[in-house]
Amino acid sequence: MNAGNEKRNTGLLVVFMLAVFYVVNFIAPEQPRTTVIDGDGSGLYAYLPAIFVSHTVDFTPVFYFEKSRRPPGYVGHNYHKAGGIMINKFWCGTALLEMPFFLIAWILSLIWGLPPDGYNILFQYAVALAAIFWVGLGLVYTVRLFRLYNISETFAWSLVLAGFFSTNLFSYTFVNPSASHAYSFSLIAVFLYYSKKLFIQYDKKPLYAAAFLLGLIILVRPVDFVIVLALPFLASSPEVFIQTIRKKIFSKDVLVAALLFLVALSPQLIINILQTGKPLIYGYKNEGFYWGHPQILKFLFSYRKGWFVYTPFMLLLFPAMIALWKRSKYEMIGFLTFLILVVYLFSAWWNWLYGDSFGMRPMVDLYALFFLVIALMFAEITKKTVKILLAVFIAAAVFLNLVQTYQYATGILHPDSMTRDAYWYIFLKTDSRYRHAIGDEDEYFYGELSGKPFFETAYQTGTFSEGWSTPSNVTVLEGMQQQVMKMDNHHIYSPSFTYQVPKELTGKDNLYVVFSAEYLEPVPDAALTALFVVDVSGKKGERLFYKAFRMKRLPDQRTGEWREGSIGFKLPVITPETDKMVFYVWNKDKQTFYINRIALKLFTYSREMQ
Repeated sequence: MNAGNEKRNTGLLVVFMLAVFYVVNFIAPEQPRTTVIDGDGSGLYAYLPAIFVSHTVDFTPVFYFEKSRRPPGYVGHNYHKAGGIMINKFWCGTALLEMPFFLIAWILSLIWGLPPDGYNILFQYAVALAAIFWVGLGLVYTVRLFRLYNISETFAWSLVLAGFFSTNLFSYTFVNPSASHAYSFSLIAVFLYYSKKLFIQYDKKPLYAAAFLLGLIILVRPVDFVIVLALPFLASSPEVFIQTIRKKIFSKDVLVAALLFLVALSPQLIINILQTGKPLIYGYKNEGFYWGHPQILKFLFSYRKGWFVYTPFMLLLFPAMIALWKRSKYEMIGFLTFLILVVYLFSAWWNWLYGDSFGMRPMVDLYALFFLVIALMFAEITKKTVKILLAVFIAAAVFLNLVQTYQYATGILHPDSMTRDAYWYIFLKTDSRYRHAIGDEDEYFYGELSGKPFFETAYQTGTFSEGWSTPSNVTVLEGMQQQVMKMDNHHIYSPSFTYQVPKELTGKDNLYVVFSAEYLEPVPDAALTALFVVDVSGKKGERLFYKAFRMKRLPDQRTGEWREGSIGFKLPVITPETDKMVFYVWNKDKQTFYINRIALKLFTYSREMQ
């Protein structure tokens, strides 16, 4: 690769990405963005404020700081007690890569008189810029990887940028930059580059680089160790792969490589030892893989999170594998084997939809490899018509991805509750009236509910139900001669049910609620903003948990008929301090609609890893 061209292209990439950063954070939003460190990103980042601000590897101060700035429903799912100390289930690799930007924000905070608490606006944008830096580096090394396959520099940049703009890598660079995927993408791209160099001509330098990078890849996201399964594909032939492995095994270089691998992992090992005295800790409490029940079809094709649904650019992998077969049967078999194993592994995770996110986020880490396979297909195409058709498809994929990224960032596309009806309801819609139009689906858990609820109750208008408050809004619905509860601007709360938590539930962390209500709307969407509410309090009257869910999940024009709205959700662990739970419907916007029946069922659910 011409060094001058690479320097120029890299400079243009930096300017371009900073321009997009400015638009995403300052021009596109109604107000400049002030929160970047959020979601799982808070846990990934938490090592920095814990060590540099609180001067400890006990995450208790960070947990309570985060709890103080979040809704009452926050339970800090990534923090767990282990050996009398609060640990973080995430590994420290993401924080390590963010650290140079964190330190710059720290120094500037001191200079400008801002509190160096790790969370002021400078730290927020430091994380955003860190993601841009690492993704930019990953894109540069993806182009370098292409060049090792004799793909022209111009085409390499064109395809890499097309892949960037047509996949959710764009979202994890600019919308969710505190997540680990931007960093994993970069490290894996550089790892693939040095691994390919190693197979082209054996040398200890790329071996050392690849070994150190593999350690960092695991330090950021341990499951990404799976990238080593792509090495046979990179070798391009079984002979090269076997000969290279033999050279590694029977040389002293492998000892140095192993040492560098351990050095890269050492920050986490040291932190674990300081916390518990043990080098390895499994922090994913009650989380694991269901090896016998991978959700492969949902993982790939569901409207809720399907990879090919929200990243259709990756459908090009199918014709690409056909082209790869013609180029090299060995490479095709190697890549297909890797892809199958990756999809099986990721879809077997207990939470196959990976929580709040845009698209199938674990696949983002591997995009450099997928871009390469697609680029190799283009290299085999000679017909101009086919190239034009593929270019049109890519342009459509870029357009769709940018629209859906905007929808996700503005609350039009729901982060974890999309359905077929919801998808087509908001398809290509960008108007503000579609923001937050989609309600929550039932909270996901992997396992089975107990056959029967261990507790259930219901309130029917006009009847007495123990534990329910007495309504003041009973009326007779005109034309139906039926007693109902009228919800309007004078009656914004339904009858509530108070569940006194029995002692035998203490310690339970697998409780699931199904909360439902029959409602009638006299005008379209009168109940659209009505909420199911659960409010859990302690023995001193303090609020321990609070959550609200939409009773109606999607706008429509149906009126004058009784319908059932329901939500299923998990309760937090029942502690000795837990006293009671209150359930009710909240007519948040004081609209007029009617409720006939409210029901509540409490279940336990199984979740043994298989």
